Amino acid sequence: MSAPYTILNVEDVKENRDLIRRILESESYRVIDAVNALDGIALAVESTPDLILMDINLPDLDGFTAITRIRSFKQLAHVPILALTARTVSNDRERAKAIGCDGYLNKPIDFDELVELVAKYIKQGRKKDEPETTREYYLKEQNVNLIGELERKFSELQLAYDRLKKFDAAKNDFISVVSHELRTPLTVIHSYSQMIKMLPAVSRDKNALELMDGVTKGVRRMQDIVNDMVSVIRVELAGADFDFMPVSVRSVIRTIQSEQTAIAAERNITLDTDVAKDLPMINGDIKQLFSALSRIVGNALKYTPDGGKVTISATHLPKSDSDSHSFVQVVVADTGVGIALDKQKMIFEKFGTASNTALHSSSKTQFMGGGVGLGLTIAKGIIDAHKGRIWVESAGFDAEKFPGSKFYILLPTM
Repeated sequence: MSAPYTILNVEDVKENRDLIRRILESESYRVIDAVNALDGIALAVESTPDLILMDINLPDLDGFTAITRIRSFKQLAHVPILALTARTVSNDRERAKAIGCDGYLNKPIDFDELVELVAKYIKQGRKKDEPETTREYYLKEQNVNLIGELERKFSELQLAYDRLKKFDAAKNDFISVVSHELRTPLTVIHSYSQMIKMLPAVSRDKNALELMDGVTKGVRRMQDIVNDMVSVIRVELAGADFDFMPVSVRSVIRTIQSEQTAIAAERNITLDTDVAKDLPMINGDIKQLFSALSRIVGNALKYTPDGGKVTISATHLPKSDSDSHSFVQVVVADTGVGIALDKQKMIFEKFGTASNTALHSSSKTQFMGGGVGLGLTIAKGIIDAHKGRIWVESAGFDAEKFPGSKFYILLPTM
């Protein structure tokens, strides 16, 4: 060929995109890639390719909508378009033809057929459409207007999304810097307070020791908050520091019960476990899983009144038709104040809390003692990194009738 023909390949899956590129480039075609419909439309207008391969299942606009928009440009009206899809909708082929596609290929693609069709339509070009009726003309015009409006809305949403990403990155940077800057003076305060307690004049003075103990508790609480802030950032790095290995959920729950029993006893709360005997292993980071489940149990204890009950149960959920593996389901149930329906999603977000901030009390054990709202965010991030799920169910918030809450955690088995 004196000059290679240009093919625009609109495909969101990188593996499919790369494979089609290799096949077509081996046939001496020049390939331009687009990862979504909006990029595909923009690149089609910019490059005026000799042929367009359009995936129908795209993350922004569907392929049919993109094709309708492409056909609205005069310079693209006669460019051959082949629709590619893994869908099995019976009328897709007819729809593709009606909106202006010249050919249709099912996935997984037969690459011999792809090469044959590409060569065929590049050689013969696009057949002229039959004359439109007035009704068809106005319908097409309206469709193009609607698609143009969708493009504008998507562009606005993309800009807003990009701004939010920048704000979120800036917030994480701020948290990282602040946590680092706080750790140093906290360490100094903690060290000097311990040294002051050792002074003879202080060690013999009960009032002075009590005051210094208050300083120590405050420093420890501040250190916990700083550590939580750092943990949020680490979790958001998609588990980069996680050490995955076979983990026994039974063992994790047993350790949590052992450590949390003393806290529960302080407020006369019963902490029970009910773990199935046939519980399989999961692939996880034992320290991170302990951190996640411990935070959830600690949260349940905090929002359960004195004399209440918290139960940790774990069962094996067999593989279903829609899942590729089975799950270990952990449920943390309490007899506490419950969670308002409108806050049941918010509690997993950064700094989200179901408690009234006006009544805030920074405590790990006090009934309804608040916090900075990062514990459940960290727990969710850890569960997500393990390809699991977490959600809460509660009838609502009631500080008198105590409807309780149930936190569900699904972890895929090995």
